[in-house]
Amino acid sequence: MPAPAPIQAQTLDKFLTAWQNQNAKDTVGFWSDDFKQRLLPLSLQAPVKSRAEAEVMNGKLMELLTNWKLEIREIVHDAPKGTAAVYATSQADTPIPGERWTNEYTIFVSFSEDGSKITRLEEMVDTAFYRDLFPKFQQYLMAQATAGGHGGHQG
Repeated sequence: MPAPAPIQAQTLDKFLTAWQNQNAKDTVGFWSDDFKQRLLPLSLQAPVKSRAEAEVMNGKLMELLTNWKLEIREIVHDAPKGTAAVYATSQADTPIPGERWTNEYTIFVSFSEDGSKITRLEEMVDTAFYRDLFPKFQQYLMAQATAGGHGGHQG
């Protein structure tokens, strides 16, 4: 049986605040040990990421995006099922010349049995944005790794 609605809501509120504040450590702190992340739609064919894999990418994004602004536009919480959906938009500057982060997404979260952690996060992204920026972002990270810069972290 899922945790009471107020416990789930408190976890979601704290998670969203950490995301809005671009705080990677606090954001990841709400993930369970068996956390899984999937990028949607399925047509992107992105593999499901473990907590460790998602933590590396989340950390890189939060480290490299500046002037971050996240606007939570809608929250739908289904406490009896232990899930919530959040529609949000975000904007930020990127380290890639001429590229700006402007993403629109809905995240689907599932809560742990006690409601204190997030066990699953499925992220429906703006596919046009994703297909345009993410190859450039990956090239940037690879160039940084080769040059011994910020992208050199291995997870």
